[in-house]
Amino acid sequence: MSAARLARYSLWQFRDFIMERGIAIAIIGLLWGYTLIEPLRRAMGAAFAVGPASPTWPLVISVTSSVVSLGVLIALNGIVSTDRKQGYYRFLFSKPVSAVGYYAQLFFVYMIGVLLIMLVLAAVLHTVVPTFKIFNFLLYAAIIYVGMGGIGFFVSVATRFDWLTLAAVWFGSRILRGIYGPRPGWKSKAVELLPPVHKLDEVSLSVMTYGTAHTSDVLWLLGYGALFFALGLLILRRGSLAD
Repeated sequence: MSAARLARYSLWQFRDFIMERGIAIAIIGLLWGYTLIEPLRRAMGAAFAVGPASPTWPLVISVTSSVVSLGVLIALNGIVSTDRKQGYYRFLFSKPVSAVGYYAQLFFVYMIGVLLIMLVLAAVLHTVVPTFKIFNFLLYAAIIYVGMGGIGFFVSVATRFDWLTLAAVWFGSRILRGIYGPRPGWKSKAVELLPPVHKLDEVSLSVMTYGTAHTSDVLWLLGYGALFFALGLLILRRGSLAD
């Protein structure tokens, strides 16, 4: 399949994303935000004025950043492993098609899909919280998609239990870094190899509030995800989906 034909197939990939994942992400995101923010708005009434200087602002950031992480987890679940478990790869690659090109394109098609869903959710939240900046939220979502999604892509290539593994790696890394942290000893050195989830709170607050963050923190997140995305593609190139 030529590059042009593969690119045209992206429309089918996008349609599958919306039907199989996008609608679920949108519904879960709306319900999550509504159940956490709406009761607070009703309780505060006219006093509900959320902004960077408001004590409720960290809650908004926490809720929205959680929606992003959950959305990425849903989007990347089974991106490669489902085709392997269900045997779909036999149909997909019955003609000369590059598995590396196909799944690399799928990864970025899903990224566009996630950002479009987040745009809709951000627009809804903006009607309730006018100080919430849509562009900043999409910027944060893009960072997390690459950082978390790159790991998710690798896990989906390497194992058949990808969503459980990704959740364990992502959230387990936060727990282990909190327990051992920067201190003397081999355990502290070992956790430094885990995903840089300890940067998320500061990055989410800074990016969604001001549209910027420490360059080193952002590069660490992006670099970690890009590295594992590249490793996933390498395994696809060297290995076999039938394994």
